[in-house]
Amino acid sequence: MSRVRARSVGVLLAFVLGAAACNGGGDSKSAGNSTTTRGTDSTSTTEDTTSVTVGIICTTAEDASSTLVSAWTANDRAAARRCATEAVVDELFTTNGSGNTWIDQGCDRTDPGVPVCAYSYEGGAAFLTVEGSEAEGWKVTGLRFLAD
Repeated sequence: MSRVRARSVGVLLAFVLGAAACNGGGDSKSAGNSTTTRGTDSTSTTEDTTSVTVGIICTTAEDASSTLVSAWTANDRAAARRCATEAVVDELFTTNGSGNTWIDQGCDRTDPGVPVCAYSYEGGAAFLTVEGSEAEGWKVTGLRFLAD
């Protein structure tokens, strides 16, 4: 063994023995406090106790219906899915909404939990069924067309 290596081993051995002596000779019943650090890896877990909707939600039935129609006009499926179910988005986007002339006729709140928002256009109307709440947000869940 080389001198440098032997000296390094000796210094390390002296450090280990000195640390053991400071710790009460390694006696597990010593009254001293000791801390062991084992690297920087750590795992943390938390319990999910609440349900939170992540992202921007549509806060009213009117917001949900107008967001869907605006997104359709802009050919933006991602924006449309924010406030409508996948089935409604798929059905509406079977045609191109670019340049549409839909006119918002408001929402009928005969059933306050499930308003129906109407849009008229040349040749007919579209009725958007909207479901949700202020806390969870609103989504268009149904689409029905009426042609003249």
